[in-house]
Amino acid sequence: MTVIERMKEQGFTQVDMILELKRRGLNVQPPEMSSALRGVATYPKSKRIIEAVTEILDEKGAASCHT
Repeated sequence: MTVIERMKEQGFTQVDMILELKRRGLNVQPPEMSSALRGVATYPKSKRIIEAVTEILDEKGAASCHT
């Protein structure tokens, strides 16, 4: 399952995720987020974005399993 599919499954929009990333200290602009999620950009920051989004989805997914 792709990151985009996981976001949809868990009810996250890109804006939701950008705000969550900002709370965690990673400032991301909407075009950067879109490019990273689609795999268009492969810069180090794009990789950090994907890693952080995956971590957030894992955390939220685990939390929803315990509620």
